[in-house]
Amino acid sequence: MYLGPTLLFTAFASLFYVPGFMDIPFGLLTPSQLISECLFFIFGLIALAALSRSIESDPVWPWRPEFRRLVNALFRQTP
Repeated sequence: MYLGPTLLFTAFASLFYVPGFMDIPFGLLTPSQLISECLFFIFGLIALAALSRSIESDPVWPWRPEFRRLVNALFRQTP
C-alpha cells in the first residue's frame, strides 16, 4: 500500500536532482538550482518516510507473517 507512493515520490525526486550539487559553492548557486535541490530534498524525504512505512505495514516484505502465509499457501505447505 505504501510501496506505490514510495516509487512515485522517488520519481518526482529524480526530476529535481542537480548533478554536482555538493561541489557548487553556495554563493554560485542559481535560484532555480537551489529550488530544484530543495524540492529534491523534500521529495526524497517523503519517499524515505513512505518506504519506512511500507516496511512496517505492507505484506510484500519477506519478514512479515502475511508474506510467509502467502508463500506457504502457494507452495501448499502447512504453517
